[in-house]
Amino acid sequence: MKLQHTAIALALLAASLQVHAHEDDEAPVKYKPGMRYGDSASMGNGRFTAYTKISPKGKPEAIGVEFHESTLQNLPHHPLNDGKTCLDLNNDDKIDDHDECVGGHSRTLYFDPNPSQLKSITINWEAHGHVPDQVYDRPHFDFHFYTIADTERLAIITGTCPGLVNCAIADKAKVPVAAQYVHPDMFNTNLVYAHMGNHYADATAPEFNGGTFTNTFILGTFDGRITFYEPMMSKDYLDSKPNDCEPVKQPAAVQTDGWYPTQYCTRYNENNKTYRVSFEAFTYRKAS
Repeated sequence: MKLQHTAIALALLAASLQVHAHEDDEAPVKYKPGMRYGDSASMGNGRFTAYTKISPKGKPEAIGVEFHESTLQNLPHHPLNDGKTCLDLNNDDKIDDHDECVGGHSRTLYFDPNPSQLKSITINWEAHGHVPDQVYDRPHFDFHFYTIADTERLAIITGTCPGLVNCAIADKAKVPVAAQYVHPDMFNTNLVYAHMGNHYADATAPEFNGGTFTNTFILGTFDGRITFYEPMMSKDYLDSKPNDCEPVKQPAAVQTDGWYPTQYCTRYNENNKTYRVSFEAFTYRKAS
């Protein structure tokens, strides 16, 4: 009888352990609060470093990139591109870095695991700017904060369509996002680039209304989904050592549950000569 009772007790203990193990598997991921630095990569005379800041209650407070002012010195100009996104369009066994490459000089950094939807950032230095002419043809940085895996970004492969992108993929990238998921001021440019995606711009931005581009906000999309958030900033704007935050215009609804930023900030710290470009003021929204 004792053996039978012992066997029953062991069976109950094993079942209990299995239940607790299952509960642990289903428990939400806990993110360590505080400031945490992720990947780092060199550019100019300095480095870009990804960072996350999480509150004690697990809310994202800031997701961004930090860099010393020396990063803006001796930036690459020749060649115009780093060769990562190029295609020999005329089959002459040479690459024309002006007409057969896109993306300028890029660095991709991963954020530490965090409760936001932002997984990585690809920073593109465009020494001569890019299209549209007379709008974004000034030296500037594109800060692409991706919500998709980097493998998905790289699957937007090169091809012969404008933006040096595969034509079938370009068509898929241009599929519009349902109106409720983009703010009414944002319009579909249908400008698709390899290793990036499609772009929505703000029709009320100064650069589209007789003003000069300094900094602006772009939405990235692919096949009807939001895939990146992009603050774009001129070199002159960064050289002015700003301390600004701008609103991220909110759509009526969102495609997935999660934390969404309501502003992007550019801050220069005079004490340590560093910049931070970040998304902040996150709010939790349910998909609808």
